[in-house]
Amino acid sequence: MLDPQVTATALLGAGFVVTSAGLIAQTRSKRSLAARGASLEQQRDAARARAAALETEVRHFAEVTMPALVDVLARGHRGVPVPGLHQEELVGTTIDQAHQGIRRLLQEALTVTREQIGRAARSSVRDVIDEAQTWLHRCQMTAVQEMERHPDGTAYHQSLMNIDHLVTQALHTLQRTRILTGSWPGAQRADCTVREVVESARGRINDYLRVAYTYEQSTGETWLEGRVVEPVTVALTELLSNATAYSDGKVFVEVQPFQTGYCIVVDDGGLNMNAFQREEAARQLAQHEVLDVTTVQDTGQLGFMVIGRLASEYGFAADVTSTSPYGGVRAVLRIPRELFGHGPTDEEIRADRHAAMALTTQAPLPHGSPAPTEDAHTPPAEGTGTGGLPQRRRRAPLPTAPARDSAPTPTDDPETFSAGLAHLGRTIHDTETHIAEGDQPHV
Repeated sequence: MLDPQVTATALLGAGFVVTSAGLIAQTRSKRSLAARGASLEQQRDAARARAAALETEVRHFAEVTMPALVDVLARGHRGVPVPGLHQEELVGTTIDQAHQGIRRLLQEALTVTREQIGRAARSSVRDVIDEAQTWLHRCQMTAVQEMERHPDGTAYHQSLMNIDHLVTQALHTLQRTRILTGSWPGAQRADCTVREVVESARGRINDYLRVAYTYEQSTGETWLEGRVVEPVTVALTELLSNATAYSDGKVFVEVQPFQTGYCIVVDDGGLNMNAFQREEAARQLAQHEVLDVTTVQDTGQLGFMVIGRLASEYGFAADVTSTSPYGGVRAVLRIPRELFGHGPTDEEIRADRHAAMALTTQAPLPHGSPAPTEDAHTPPAEGTGTGGLPQRRRRAPLPTAPARDSAPTPTDDPETFSAGLAHLGRTIHDTETHIAEGDQPHV
């Protein structure tokens, strides 16, 4: 039989062991729970820090990055820095990719909207310009026809010439607008000499009397291809207008040959351009795209953009980065040799003479008009005609009803023929110049 004391001792030992094991297990469990709680607290703190970082990044994107993007993309403010992520540790993360996607979508949306607005605006502007340009041409033809009915030197004749000059300026304004909207100049001309191009450009500006053209037969009588006559004339008009606008004295024009073509040099003694203005001018002269009507800020500073569009389209070049010997700006219009023509053939000259003979037979000079004595092909001094305005070159005859009580002019009289030809050169309008029905240039 077992000893009760031994039994009690054994039971107490076993209870102690069980109790110790429980305490040990409880202690281990508490330690595990404490470690897990600390880990969870660390995760909680990390999650809070990440949430705060994301909140800061979203606020930075909404309050700093997006306004800068709108300034650059929508408002067209150049030089505005567009910041990236506020926290560099987020580079390459989902947040960074999402922000980049939003930027691309914003830029695409603005581009599409601008294209739609610009396309609609340019189409509407071209429609209005076509109609206005047609009526102005008719007004100009009417004024020229009225001038033919009255002798030179009268006050009425001079008033008509002034009206014709104002209409010419208005037509040039419409031309520069349609060029910027992606259209062509709207006129197709026959082959012309460089002298005629300079005179025509000179006649389209307000202060034409301040332009001094140094005529030399070797360069002035060089023929320019009819396809590029009007574009070159419009570009030269912009250079002359810019030169007279920023100077008070004379503006000097000279044509200089070089190895691969000719240069029309325009020198003024006015205000020169600083480095920033030269850089901006060079940028505009290199601008080949159509005008973005949604970002136009100053419509008075579009001349260089007009030249840039024409230069890229027709193959000549312009430069305004040089300094004139007179202290102002030297503008150079470079025309490559391949854009020059050969002038009228002998057959065309004979056809013009026959047309002139027919005209002098059917349409004698108005009563009281002085008989012209100068040769129609002799360049006037500095390209001026009656009243100081640049003289137009007439290409085709206008039909004029002969006087019933006047005898026909004999066609075998050389003096009569010369007089009629000279009168033809002064009086017949450029009917070969025409307005195209569409927007595609004649090439």
